[in-house]
Amino acid sequence: MHDIRFIRDNPDAFDAAMTRRGIAPVSREILALDARRRLIQTELQAQQTRRNEVSKEIGKVKGAGGDAGALIAEVAELKQSM
Repeated sequence: MHDIRFIRDNPDAFDAAMTRRGIAPVSREILALDARRRLIQTELQAQQTRRNEVSKEIGKVKGAGGDAGALIAEVAELKQSM
């Protein structure tokens, strides 16, 4: 297993080491996948934060005797997208 931080910091050295082992340079593909993974992870965290905020709002609205149907639907949609 390779350290992604090493690949991020030293893509040319990583490719050179892979070439010595007879493997084609792949640092660009690895870094592209890593960037995509990090973006998805950030989006997921934002959705989780929003879900938690809306869940708290639902409790407040229900506690006050209001209708929380729209908020409940939003939480369900967030859960589905996650």
